[in-house]
Amino acid sequence: MPGLFSRLFRKDTQGRSPRPAHPADAARQRTRQGEREVRIAVYDSLGTVPRIVDVRSSDHADLLNELASRTYSFAREKGGKLPYVAIKEIVENLLHADFQDAVISVLPDGNTIRVSDRGPGIIEKEKAFLPGFTTASAEMRRIIRGVGSGLPIVRDSMRAVGGSVSIEDNLTRGCVVTLSSISKTGETPSGASERVSGRSTTPAASFRQLDPGIPEAQREGAGFAGNTVSEGEDDEVFLERLDGMLSDRQRRVFRALAEKGEAGPSTIVKQLDISLSTAYRDLVSLEEQGLVEPADTTGKRRLTARGMTFLARLAR
Repeated sequence: MPGLFSRLFRKDTQGRSPRPAHPADAARQRTRQGEREVRIAVYDSLGTVPRIVDVRSSDHADLLNELASRTYSFAREKGGKLPYVAIKEIVENLLHADFQDAVISVLPDGNTIRVSDRGPGIIEKEKAFLPGFTTASAEMRRIIRGVGSGLPIVRDSMRAVGGSVSIEDNLTRGCVVTLSSISKTGETPSGASERVSGRSTTPAASFRQLDPGIPEAQREGAGFAGNTVSEGEDDEVFLERLDGMLSDRQRRVFRALAEKGEAGPSTIVKQLDISLSTAYRDLVSLEEQGLVEPADTTGKRRLTARGMTFLARLAR
């Protein structure tokens, strides 16, 4: 009889399904498989709890693109004018920290964004702003450029909009990179001066926003300044000027978006057979020119009233 009970007990034990894994164990398993998670905190005011959005992926290139797109969209929703290229570059720096405890904070007016992590940090902060200084490994260069151009690009693009970038040590470990631009009231947010290793400098004089998708020489020759219409220039004249500046690929992206009504980068990639980063860049460029606008927080865009006018112009 004891032998019978023993056999029955073993059979019952073997037939049972394994107990569900503890959430912490599941998180560790995802990490072992290469999945990374970054939290975005969107503040409606500094006196309230922020909205939390967790973005995760095992494809680190897709994760970086998704983070940059969502952060940019959240900031634009609040009226922020931070250039996409600056946001994308500081988000890509999270790769150096292996996304360790990474948090992206979008402050209430959308003109201040902080990206923090608990990675190895940046010891020589002044050199980080010089071209050519980098800690990118060969594996990282499969995803990002990794040639030490990121922070110099951020600094120059922020100066172009009268803003600044700062790097500070995070609490106990890691670093915090802050982008600050001119607020809705025309005042520079607190902490907007450039800070490196505790030293502050006055930000460069304010310039009109320049579209990073258009070559510098072309901007100067045509007097282009983002989606700003020059004094005394009506919208029709501006669109005529813009018509001569868009690249063939940007026109194809614009037409594809017009056909779909609403579309995100992944849809544009499938339709035009271009890279995901190129699709992001062109959509953001069209947005900064006032032709398209965010349709939601997932990266989808749609035509604006100006975009519809421009579409009619192209159909002539």
